[in-house]
Amino acid sequence: MAGFFGLFDYTKEGPGVPKDAPPKSRFRIFFEVLGRKFWNLIKVNLLFGIFNIPALIFLVFFTGYLHLLITQNLGLSPDDISSTLFFGAIPLMTIFICLPLITVGPAQAGMTYILRNYSREEHAFIWWDFKENARKNFKQGMIVGLINTVVTVLVLFDIYFYISYRTENLIITAASVLIIVAFLVFMMMSMYIYPMMVTFNLSIKQLYKNSFLFAIMKFIPNLLILIVSFVFIYFSFYYPVIGYVLFALFTMAFVSYLTNFYVYSKIDKYMIQPSLEGENDEEDSSLGDDEVKAIDEEQNIDENSHNDNNDKVDEQNSEEK
Repeated sequence: MAGFFGLFDYTKEGPGVPKDAPPKSRFRIFFEVLGRKFWNLIKVNLLFGIFNIPALIFLVFFTGYLHLLITQNLGLSPDDISSTLFFGAIPLMTIFICLPLITVGPAQAGMTYILRNYSREEHAFIWWDFKENARKNFKQGMIVGLINTVVTVLVLFDIYFYISYRTENLIITAASVLIIVAFLVFMMMSMYIYPMMVTFNLSIKQLYKNSFLFAIMKFIPNLLILIVSFVFIYFSFYYPVIGYVLFALFTMAFVSYLTNFYVYSKIDKYMIQPSLEGENDEEDSSLGDDEVKAIDEEQNIDENSHNDNNDKVDEQNSEEK
């Protein structure tokens, strides 16, 4: 008896998809793929978490140190310190890992490839594709990971400086606001870098240039994705124990799946499809040239045959004479 009274027998033929069926919305596809790949996301999360341990250790110590400096400077009570740690520092640390800002670059590239395939409704071998794409993008992944980490650390120290300085100087306040806005744009850029890295053969400069253009061009949708990601992470830590369990099993892969699902649709629209259309135009133009050559050859054949006929007529006339 296949399945459970045939209910879960996936070997039998289904009705199929009608040819005239309207295309599914991306919103619907997101949840369908999420349901089908739920357990795979847990596997990817565990695999990525293991290879991302160095970044996690660095972020824990750095966030703890910075949090200690800020709370001491503000003179908070022990209860307030605990509250800001669980509801401020830890969710922020998680967002930095998930976006990704502080991460082991090659491991991020491996996970991004798998989740990019899921967003395209394509298959991926978890261990093999993770390992292969981490290896292929090792150099670029390490460089991007280092750049993103340095930028994030510098911005966080700037925020600490502003909080500690506690000045009403308009210039310092404006400069800090500009830095925070620039960092927000940088967070948006980080969503695009790794998907482009595993999809195209681009230089580091091209990765950051294209990601900057996407960050500015799609600022509002990018901001909404950041807000959704932060809200999910923040509420997952409402009960810290649940937050830690989700972080270990699901959070990193889910946020990466969310951002990849959104980002790849933009990359496909503005980079992949125009490239494919250009290739089709070149094929059409080359086909047209071949047709012209064929016509010219036919005309040459007709002219040659006509000249041969004229020569034969002249020979016959001379013989008669």
